Parts: sequence; C-alpha cells; structure tokens
Amino acid sequence: MSRPATAAVRLLTGEREPVRLATTADILLHGLQAIDGVPTEIGDRVLVKDQADPTQNGIYTASEGDWFRAADARSTRTLQKGTTVHTQVGSVNADRVFEFTADEPAIGADAITIAASVPPDIADVVEEVEALRDETQALKDAAAASAGQATASAAASAANAGQTTADRAATNSDAVAAAAAVISAQAARDASLYGKGIFPTTAAAIGFGVAGNGAITPGSGGANGTFDLAFTGGTGSGAAGRFVVAGGALTQILITAPGSYTVAPTLSFAASAGLAGAAAAAVLGRNVDVGEYFWTEVSTGVLGLYNVTAGPVAADTGVRAATAALLSSVDSLAMIEGLSVPTARLTEAAGSVSPSVYRSYSFVSGDTIEHIAIAKAGERSILQLIHAGAGAAYTANFNLEEGIVSSSSGANLVSAAITDIGSGWYEWIVLKKSGLQQS
Repeated sequence: MSRPATAAVRLLTGEREPVRLATTADILLHGLQAIDGVPTEIGDRVLVKDQADPTQNGIYTASEGDWFRAADARSTRTLQKGTTVHTQVGSVNADRVFEFTADEPAIGADAITIAASVPPDIADVVEEVEALRDETQALKDAAAASAGQATASAAASAANAGQTTADRAATNSDAVAAAAAVISAQAARDASLYGKGIFPTTAAAIGFGVAGNGAITPGSGGANGTFDLAFTGGTGSGAAGRFVVAGGALTQILITAPGSYTVAPTLSFAASAGLAGAAAAAVLGRNVDVGEYFWTEVSTGVLGLYNVTAGPVAADTGVRAATAALLSSVDSLAMIEGLSVPTARLTEAAGSVSPSVYRSYSFVSGDTIEHIAIAKAGERSILQLIHAGAGAAYTANFNLEEGIVSSSSGANLVSAAITDIGSGWYEWIVLKKSGLQQS
C-alpha cells in the first residue's frame, strides 16, 4: 500500500509525516548535533524516543537553539496510541517504522512511549535463512572432511619417514584454512541474520551489539569509495558495516548488523588502501529494546517470534514461522489427525479469478474459536474469511485499502476486527461460537 499523499490523510490514518532521524540515546534538546551517526540540519524532523525523562519524547524540529515539537505532533490526539512514523536515514534506524504506544498522553505531563511498529517480515527471509544454513552446513562438512584428511595424512607421515617437514606443514595448513572457512561462513551468516532482526539466541537479542560509532577522526591518503568495515578484538561476533572515504578521508560509517558483544570491538578501515590516521570507537547498545520483537530458531527449520519485556526478558509470543517443506509435512499430518496447524504463509493458485486457500480442523460444541490472519495491502485489496462448518458458519469481508471490516454475517459470529500493524500489513481477527461438533 502506497504511503498516504496528504497531511489530511495522514491525520486520519494515524500516520505522521516521516522523520529524517530517530534517536538511539538520551539527548539534549538544543543545538545541532549528530543523531544516529548523521549530523542534523536546521529544520530536520527528529523522532526523540529515548529520553531519560519520557515526557520529553516525541517528534521535534531541530534548530541551532532550543528544539520545539513539530506542528503535527504537539497534542494528545496527534501522539495517541497507534500513531506511526517512518524514519528515513541513520546508522541504526534507517527505514524503520515506530509506533506511539501510550494511551492519550498529556503532552509535558505523561510519559510518551515509542516502540518499533512491527517485527521483520519473515516471509521475505525464510528462504534466505534456509539457504544460509545449508551453505554453512556444507562448509562445516567440507571442513570436517578436510580435517579428517589432515589427520590421516599426519598419521601416515609419522609412519613414513620419507615425508618432509614441509609436507606436514602443508597438510596442517590445509586443515587450518578449512577451519577458517567455516568461521568466516558462520560470521557472514550471523551478520546477515542480525541485520534482519533474527538472532541465534534470545541472549544475543536482549544483549548488546554495535549500535553506532563515536566521533570520527578522518585521517588522510585513503582510496576513495565505499568499503566493508572490519571488526577486530572485543568480545563477541556478528557485526557488519560499511564506511565511506571521500577526498582521501574517512567521512561516514554505517553499521548494517549489530552482532552480539559484551566488550566493544575495534573498527578497522584497512580496506581503503593508504588510509592513515582514521579512527572511530564502536559504541555498544542493546540489540532489541523493551517493546520490540525479534525472531530466533526454536527448532530445526522453525523460527519463533519473541517480544522483549521489562528486565529485559525475552517473552515467547507463540508465533512460529517455518520453511515451506516443513509446513507441507506438518499441515498434512495435522489435517489427517484433526489437529490445529501452525502459523504459515498461504499462497493462492496462480491465475485464479477468485483465488482461495483453506484449512481443515475439528471443533466441539460450545467452543469459542478465534481465527487470525495477516495480509499485506498492495498484494490484494479485499479479503474474505469464510467458515463453512455447520453450527459455526460465518462470512467476514475486509477492505485492505481502507483498513475496515466492510461486512460480516452469521448466527454464530461473535465479532470481526481489523488492525493496522504497520508497513502495509493488517491483522484480521474473527471470533465465533460453535453450536455443533464438526470436522
């Protein structure tokens, strides 16, 4: 769904004008300063969300003097729960959508709380996760084979007095190179997943990663261009980033994946040949803040969605996403046994005039059943949920262009609702009461 084009439409939909930057820490609301690794300019809209005094949070206009709240974000109505705003640039927050979560806050008196609007779109990354896992496993297998060959060669060399020291060194070198390949592949996998909001463990998600960098010492004499940033030392792994050299000097650093660290690593700019004297310190920050979501693998081929609560503590939401092959097997068994089925992405048959998908399951008389589905506007404009079981039949129609329930019917229907969960995605929920036992 395209972004609303006018201020009037934004007001009606609860979406504010985009901000250029969003904070990552408490700031002084005065003067031009760097926010999320980018210098502010006069007139920039900035989402201030991390103040020690949460009553100061909100959307501000940057200036050389005191900052002031933006014209479209100065009242309870304009900062009410569900209001969203898109961030344009920044090392950490570029292209992220944030949501105001406080219920009707009094400006200047009540805490204004802001959280990431939606978790990552898992549908776009499940295949990539599987591919990365397969590639890493292949390298591990190759490393194991190479290490085995190295061990066998070393044993043979001990028995063979004619083997030279150089031969044994070459064999050992092969084993070391294979092990290094595994480590490199695992690091690349971790960096790719971290950048998509997927973490290897819950501890890594609620722990710390590289959130940005300190003041830049530009140095001189470097090759111009954009280069991969290297991370050395520290305690942890998984960070990735890029840096820009212009006029022979370091000008910008972008962290693309935070990784998981307890001690900050050192940033290396060696990829720009000839660059001397350039420096910047890595700054650690919490990977997933309270109120935000992340994914982690809970079993082979299955990702679980977690929400971070106060503590911080990772709370399992119960939402799962799996690869297509696994879903096919699980769904078939579940339908045969009359069991409930897991969360899955449903795809209509190509070329259908009225494309549809369905699930089969059992219920008993008196059950209150909740049907939940999530779909993206732009992929389709209208959706219909139909339950055909005798004693629990209903029909509910949803308009995704307007975000409304257009109609619903059925004697056993309790309620039908639709919720905008951000970035064009909608969740629709139907409650119904069963009157008979059916399959």
